Parts: sequence; structure tokens; C-alpha cells
Amino acid sequence: MEFDRELIVRAKAGDRSACEAIVGQFGPMVFRLISRFFRTREDVEDLAQDVFLKVFARIDQVRPDENFPGWLARVTVNTCYDELRKARRRKVAMETYGPETTAEPSVAPHEPDSFGKARMALQQLDPKLRIPLLLKEVEEMSVEEIARTLGLTQTNVKVRLFRARKKLASMLNETGPERGEPEGSKEPGR
Repeated sequence: MEFDRELIVRAKAGDRSACEAIVGQFGPMVFRLISRFFRTREDVEDLAQDVFLKVFARIDQVRPDENFPGWLARVTVNTCYDELRKARRRKVAMETYGPETTAEPSVAPHEPDSFGKARMALQQLDPKLRIPLLLKEVEEMSVEEIARTLGLTQTNVKVRLFRARKKLASMLNETGPERGEPEGSKEPGR
């Protein structure tokens, strides 16, 4: 993605049009990344706003010669991780202290096609595996860019990509181990 580094200099100087240009250029990338974590439009929009508020609050820390898109992606991913941790804490608090709920049937749409199965399998991947895979395959980032974005070594990124692909293949393989079971845990005759 081609980026006009002059926008950073202008944004640091308080140029509102430069800030708007940055949002215009990178908004779609931020929305795509957030939508990998959250599904509702309201959540995605709220988090995108949070991301850009953080970015412009710390714009003075950005050097124009550095990888701004990678830094922005890291801020976006970290904001999503923070929100997931908050949501998990709220869920635990509600389960512990909230009202008792009865089990209701799922209203999630059933997607029998292979795309739906792949999407469902992808959503079940641990975020530590899912995010590098999405950055590589959807955002088309290099291993080096992913490593900088997530604060990992390139070797660690390669290992996570390998494990993510292997796990996805296992989940999508009808004859492979059932979801949630480690390989070799199936009883004979099942």
C-alpha cells in the first residue's frame, strides 16, 4: 500500500485534512481487521473509532520513515485483543454474578457450503493462529510485516501460520479427528 509520508508530518502539525486523509486511506484496512474479531457493524465502527483516537493521540510518536501501515495494524489488533479480554471478563462476571439463564436453541444460520464450513472453522481457531493467517492470506502481508505488526519473530509467525493451516485442514477434513478432540483420542469403532 503506497502511503504519503507527508501526511504524518502534517497530522503531527495538527492539519485536520491530513488526519481525514489518513482515515480515508486506512479506514478500510482497519475495518477489515476489526471485522475478523467482531461481527456487528456497531462493534466494528466503535472499535475503528477507538483505533483512530489512539493513533491520533500518539501521532507524535510516529516517525514518517517507519512502517505506518504496520504500526496501525498493530494498534488495531491490540485494540481488538483488549476488547476481547474486556468482553471475556464481563462474560465471566455475568456467569458468576448475573441472573440464571436457560439454554436457548442457537439461531446461528446453518451454512452447509464449503465456504461456510471454512469460515466456521476459521472462527474456531485460537486468535494466536487465526490473526497471523488472516494477515497473511486476506491482508496479503509478508511474514516480516506480520512479525512487526504482532511483535513476534519471523520464525514464530511461520510456526503459527503452519499450525493454523494444519489445524484448519484437520477441522475441514471430514475423516480427520472431530473438532475439539486431540488426534488419537477417538475410540476404535466410533
